[in-house]
Amino acid sequence: MLNCKQFTDLASGHIDHQHTGWKRLEIGFHLMICHHCRRFSRHLDRSRQTGAKIAEQLWRSDPTVTDKIYTRIIQVPTSENEPGNQ
Repeated sequence: MLNCKQFTDLASGHIDHQHTGWKRLEIGFHLMICHHCRRFSRHLDRSRQTGAKIAEQLWRSDPTVTDKIYTRIIQVPTSENEPGNQ
């Protein structure tokens, strides 16, 4: 039987339907008894769906958006992001 820590390590694969056999059964049994992990799984799934929708909208509006975002990220000096350097 899985504990909550083990489930959270497997949750992403569960949402992506990557697990089969006994692992899938163990995850299912854990979700039947643990409302905390059911809620975590729902939130993780919603977060992924939201991220996918945002990415799709960005891509449709401007196919070069990923290049622009990457360029913007590498232009930001790391010292601005470190605590105490503001």
